[in-house]
Amino acid sequence: MRVVVDTNTLLSGLFFPGNERELVISAIHGRVRLLLPEDGSDELFRVIEESFRDSPLLDEGLRLLVRLLRVMEQVPRETYAERVPRWVARMRDPADAFIFACAEALHADGIVSGDRDVLAVQDREGVQVFRTRQLLNELRRSER
Repeated sequence: MRVVVDTNTLLSGLFFPGNERELVISAIHGRVRLLLPEDGSDELFRVIEESFRDSPLLDEGLRLLVRLLRVMEQVPRETYAERVPRWVARMRDPADAFIFACAEALHADGIVSGDRDVLAVQDREGVQVFRTRQLLNELRRSER
C-alpha cells in the first residue's frame, strides 16, 4: 500500500510513541510505502529545526528519520504542482492542497492524516483519507 503522509503524522511518529510511531516502523520494515511530497518535506525539516532543536527527543527522532528516508518515497514538487490549484478551492485550509494533489498525481492508495481540515474534504475524487489507526488496521488485515 502506498500512501501520502502528512507532516504532522510524520512528526508524531518520529518523536512520540503511539499509532504514528507504529506507522513509521511499519514503513521502515516495508509493510507500507510512505510518500512525502516536497512541500511536506520542507515543512518537516522546518518544524524539526524550530520545535525540536533543543528537545531531548531530537536524537531518537532523527535516528528514525534517517532510517525512514532510506525507504520513504520523496516526491518532487513538479510531480504534483500543476494539480494543486484545483484542490485549493476544495480545502478549508488551502495549504493542505498539495497533499491531495500528490496523492492524485501518483495514484496513491490514499492519504494518512489526523488533520481535521484534511479529513473534512468531502469530494476526494477517489482519494481515500485514513486516520493512522484505520490504516494500521487495514495493514493488519492485509497481512493475514
